[in-house]
Amino acid sequence: MTMNVVHLRAWGVALAVLLGSQAAYGQACVFGACTAMTNEFRTMELRPQTIALLPPQANLKKKKMLMAEDMVAESEPLEESLAAALAKRLGELGYDVKIITRADVEADPVLADLLLTANQRYDEEREKIIVKFREVNYRRYTAGDTARLLADHLDVDAVGYARMEAVGATGAAQAFSPTGGGQIRMDLAIAHARTGDIEAFFGITDTGGMFGKSLDGILKKPDKHTAKVTKKATKNFPKADKVLTAQKLDASKVRTAELTEESDAEQVLSELEGLLEQGGGSKEPAPAER
Repeated sequence: MTMNVVHLRAWGVALAVLLGSQAAYGQACVFGACTAMTNEFRTMELRPQTIALLPPQANLKKKKMLMAEDMVAESEPLEESLAAALAKRLGELGYDVKIITRADVEADPVLADLLLTANQRYDEEREKIIVKFREVNYRRYTAGDTARLLADHLDVDAVGYARMEAVGATGAAQAFSPTGGGQIRMDLAIAHARTGDIEAFFGITDTGGMFGKSLDGILKKPDKHTAKVTKKATKNFPKADKVLTAQKLDASKVRTAELTEESDAEQVLSELEGLLEQGGGSKEPAPAER
């Protein structure tokens, strides 16, 4: 009983520190679920039907009393499980999902170069999105031209960036840690081929109850944990054919998207040809307009 009281008080202190400034944390995607979509995504103007799920990036840590230890080798099964869980979930919602594997990347030098640049660009934006995820509604974040190039190279309407941070606790660290037990945080961003912008973002932080996620549980049943957080994170992901009501947004804050297909297609083709020439590959025909 005493252990539980101490644990709850410690959680209270931590939450008080984190939530002390409502202005700073009011939009932060750090607790529970967070969903944001542009109106074009909601109304299907920019809702993709085909999505390339880029290789997810997962980071598993072993929680100790005063620190956390990276578990690099053990993170790979989580990435594979997350890709499978997301493909299944989005498939159930009516989307045509193409899983991009590491083998696909190794076999395609152009894809490898594009993916490296795309991940670097997205991770820069993700740091901002986590702090103010609702700004996605106003088209504040973009994955850049590389996202558009990737989508055209893979012949899809959009690309999906999935990230996961899992912390597994053991023994005393799970019971006495001042910041609680382990947890899993996962999010998925969708960038459309026509804009390169982040059109939708879905995230979740799953604490697993008072004592958090155990390391053994994550290691022994990665599929179970990834399927659970994926379902929670994408709870509000609309079905492929479902039109949602447009949100009422402050027009002065909405960034106008450049949606001129002809100019976009020409620019993407030019950039893609340049990459192919640098890599020594053969030129491909122009991507079909969407």
